[in-house]
Amino acid sequence: MRADLVPGHFGEPYDPIANTDEALERFVAPCFAIGVRLEADDTISVAAPLGLEDLFDLILRPNPNRGVAKDWPNVVEKRLALWPELTVIEPE
Repeated sequence: MRADLVPGHFGEPYDPIANTDEALERFVAPCFAIGVRLEADDTISVAAPLGLEDLFDLILRPNPNRGVAKDWPNVVEKRLALWPELTVIEPE
């Protein structure tokens, strides 16, 4: 069974997606919602529907376009362990 159809995989219901940008829009944080693809003509395409600012500014915040992930505290803890210089913006 596909992971996008298994609520247990993401900890919440997750409907099928139509394309990569739609999948990126559902990521738990804007700084994670970035895709890079090498095209057939050797150019690089970047998809960042929530922008690149948080990535470059080392900001971790919940995705404003979805509910806060149920495991948000774990996401924060794991990322701060790897990158203590992150600025974490908690949900309101």
